[in-house]
Amino acid sequence: MTGAISLALLSITNVSYADTTQDLVNALVTKGVLTQEEGALLSKGHDKKKANTPVVTNKGGKFSIQSADGKNEVALTGRMHFDYRATDVDDDALDSSDTDEYDVDGKSMSDEFEMRRARIGIKGKLDGIWKYDVVLNGVGKSTNVLDTASLTFAAMKPFQIQFGRFKQAFNLEGLTSSNDIDFNERSFINQMSPHKKLGVAIKGEPIKGMTYMVTKYQEAYNTDTVENENNYSGRLTYDFASANKIKDSIFHVGISGFTEDYAMTPKTSSNGGQTTHAKFLTFKSAGRGFSPLFRMDQGGEDIGFNAVSAKAKQQVHIESNIFGLEGILAKGPFKLQGEYAGGKFESKDEINGNDMSADIQTAYLSANYMLSGEHYSKSYKGGIMKGINVANPFDFETGTGTGAWEIGARYEYLDVDDIKIDNTGAATNSRVVGALDCGVATDDDYTSCNNGKGGANQYTIGLKWIANQNVLAKVSYTYADYDHDIIAKDLSSNEAFDSEQLLQTRIQWMF
Repeated sequence: MTGAISLALLSITNVSYADTTQDLVNALVTKGVLTQEEGALLSKGHDKKKANTPVVTNKGGKFSIQSADGKNEVALTGRMHFDYRATDVDDDALDSSDTDEYDVDGKSMSDEFEMRRARIGIKGKLDGIWKYDVVLNGVGKSTNVLDTASLTFAAMKPFQIQFGRFKQAFNLEGLTSSNDIDFNERSFINQMSPHKKLGVAIKGEPIKGMTYMVTKYQEAYNTDTVENENNYSGRLTYDFASANKIKDSIFHVGISGFTEDYAMTPKTSSNGGQTTHAKFLTFKSAGRGFSPLFRMDQGGEDIGFNAVSAKAKQQVHIESNIFGLEGILAKGPFKLQGEYAGGKFESKDEINGNDMSADIQTAYLSANYMLSGEHYSKSYKGGIMKGINVANPFDFETGTGTGAWEIGARYEYLDVDDIKIDNTGAATNSRVVGALDCGVATDDDYTSCNNGKGGANQYTIGLKWIANQNVLAKVSYTYADYDHDIIAKDLSSNEAFDSEQLLQTRIQWMF
């Protein structure tokens, strides 16, 4: 009888040995059905199997598989951001011609739905000392199918090395995940940031409250960019609250910067033409709307015939040196956050001898308050803001819970100054475009704008409902005031406008 029971229990352990089975073994030993030796034999087999059994978790909608020792992990990650934008510019600046609304510039001023982001990927760790991620884009240009893909040696917290495609060391707002940003879109600063590039980084947290990151990166991996391999970024942050164990607070300060030195191949625009341009700096209006609010186009060569997207035979040289400051002051459910970035962008056609430059300054200051009482300090980690840890999550099945509610306001500005354009060489088609004081032009296309300037001020208020760790909804209203009239390039109406009102909504799903 005892042998039959032992055989049956052994067969169970070969399939699945749960804790309830171990309890059964203990009970059989206690009742004398199994001897101590037989019980120990079964328990030994169970312990060995348990030590090699992967652990599957599904916490907060985050699905992962870990090795039994916790040193290896594969976790699924993804997000979907579905937006709607409504602007008053489409009524003021567009005429009744249907063709205008399908022009490149006209479309950027339309009321529209947008699948802002759709990503899927995996992330995790290897052997307890490596971290990795591979994330793919479901929307965007074909060249941006790969969102991020990196491997990080993370055995030591003070010193780590990262390889692959990842966010560069600049701009607090840019380093904050798009799932966790305060408003629907990031500020002007993010439009000059290096973003996600191929490269290598050295980073870490040498002491409590301090982080650093230094990178060397490649400007792009498309055929329009020729690398000089002189692109670097760096960031250093310190949080006085973490370092001094001040509860429920953030006193974060940081400095950052990047320098770029590379070459681009000029090409004609989507509208065709004979002259080529290298478009190396573009600012869009609120909510990634009107483009260009400001743009620099270094002129290339005259290819001698009308063509669409034809490329020049030579490259133009691009240089930039940008410095940034950042800060966060938070206490309980209240947070102030601000950043400044400024520097010079320069370009030169080495063959024809033309060059251009401009000084750019951007900044923002935002204030946010958690109406539901959550504390921002719990969302701060490693010099970056993470997602809010919702105190009372909303359950869509039962309808219980309130979720987290947040209100916020932001002021930001873009300042363009000291524009220089030298068109005295063999080619004379370098230009700037946008809200500038460069004199009269029928489409804001300026080939002569020395000492010119321009810019914009934008005011945003927003409301966010974080239902739980996986679902979020937000709405924002922005009023944009441009320093000078903008004429929508390529539109037959030639209507000018100097302000914009924009309403944006987003439904966001993430895990």
